[in-house]
Amino acid sequence: MIGLLRGRLLEKRPNQVILDVGGVGYLVAVPLSTFAALGDLHAEVTLLIHTHVAGRRSCAYGFLSAREKHFFELLLGASGVGPSLALKILSG
Repeated sequence: MIGLLRGRLLEKRPNQVILDVGGVGYLVAVPLSTFAALGDLHAEVTLLIHTHVAGRRSCAYGFLSAREKHFFELLLGASGVGPSLALKILSG
């Protein structure tokens, strides 16, 4: 599993970013707090990653702080809370 990504910020939107890591573009979902704290495009960025695998699909969720990632993972442990809802709770 991927635990950390460090690369150049190619694109950023309020709910996701694309990081160029060695020529590979990683699409990473992020909460609004991480989005707001990111630098300008093409800046070097390091994100802590939670990789969520469901069936054949895997998604990367990125966070600037270990505390925020830990809270996200605690939310996933709650009944009925998936990664999308956990990200919305963190963003709210």
